[in-house]
Amino acid sequence: MTEFKGVIPPVVTAFDSDRNLDLNRTAEFIRWQIGEGVHGIFVAGSTGEYTLLSDSELKDLIKAGVEAVGGDVPCLAGTGFHSTRKSIEMSQYAEKVGADGVTLAVPHYPLPTQEGLYQHYKMVAENVSIPILAYAWPGQHSGVNLDPETVVRLADEGIIAGMKDATKDIVHTTELIRLTKGKIAILEGFASQLLQTLVVGAAGAICTVANLIPAEVVSIYENFQKGNLEEAKEMQLKIIPLIEASGAHPYGTKEALKLMGKGVGPSPMPIIDDDLSEAVRANIKKELQKLGKL
Repeated sequence: MTEFKGVIPPVVTAFDSDRNLDLNRTAEFIRWQIGEGVHGIFVAGSTGEYTLLSDSELKDLIKAGVEAVGGDVPCLAGTGFHSTRKSIEMSQYAEKVGADGVTLAVPHYPLPTQEGLYQHYKMVAENVSIPILAYAWPGQHSGVNLDPETVVRLADEGIIAGMKDATKDIVHTTELIRLTKGKIAILEGFASQLLQTLVVGAAGAICTVANLIPAEVVSIYENFQKGNLEEAKEMQLKIIPLIEASGAHPYGTKEALKLMGKGVGPSPMPIIDDDLSEAVRANIKKELQKLGKL
């Protein structure tokens, strides 16, 4: 089974000026990420704005992402939807085109029970052969989370191979690591907590800022693995201002990439560039300059 660990960016999706998919530019961006040393690629995640795509666009994106990765690192595809049936369909497609695993965000509308969430992941697992990672981000998923007991149940039964925990609560993440006892890979969802969670046993991180500074985030993980804690700590503290400036949403990340000369175009509607104030744009620019990216 493919091992998911290290720094796995949820890569941005490129669009042209008419807000249509730009698969060539997306592929170029993925190849740049791999060249920077990331340990995996997550295509069609939240940062990749997969929920704003049509079914055919999503399939095109997943296929193009898998092809761009070319087997150089593990490739995850985002296939989680409110509908279990649709999640199965998209997960089967991802498997068909060569994804190494799928990441399923928790369905959260209409509001499911914990038993409903368990059955959701179980049914998807019964219909695909590649690993499944659960993904919980209560801040974006209407407050819905997977209870630790549900995660343990999924892990014990071999239904999931890992989980992206974006609760932004290090106590919660630590509890997941403690209770699952190494049976699954717990991946931190926020780079601001990467080093802290590595210390207690996290497998790595799936984090938005790795789109902007992949080598720097990778250095935190690799220095920790080598026992170079001072170097890891120094970089962890150094990148936090950029994380806070750009935020966890695609538009801040895309603004930063544009400033860096790696523009990937606008977002699909209803996300608009005007959602960023001039003060936020100026702050992103300032933090990129501090890191020597401009």
